[in-house]
Amino acid sequence: MRFITAAMTAAAISAAAASAFAAPARLSDVQFIAANRCLGIESTKALGDGREADFKSLVKEQQWGRTNYINDQADAARDEANSQASRGGAEQIGHLTAERDGVCRAFLTTTTASTPAQSHSM
Repeated sequence: MRFITAAMTAAAISAAAASAFAAPARLSDVQFIAANRCLGIESTKALGDGREADFKSLVKEQQWGRTNYINDQADAARDEANSQASRGGAEQIGHLTAERDGVCRAFLTTTTASTPAQSHSM
């Protein structure tokens, strides 16, 4: 399970970096799963920093047209990240904080850049 999580995180980082140059209107399935993972991190007391509503909005906007398999994987990624953030030790929290401040912020930056009519609060 850790290998899958690491592979999804690496893929999300690559996808987020690529999307910084060409912000897509629609997230790929891998990006959608990673955005759900970010929602799981943001929805915890330990690591949430006020962006939970932004991620809920992003996930809701991006959910249409996804297969049941992708939605199930997104739910699992969100639940796993939430569990890790709630029960993780110092090392795990450090990794999740880096993920929140890196990959997760990239999603909000690129999606707000691609939809200028939307306003996301700080």
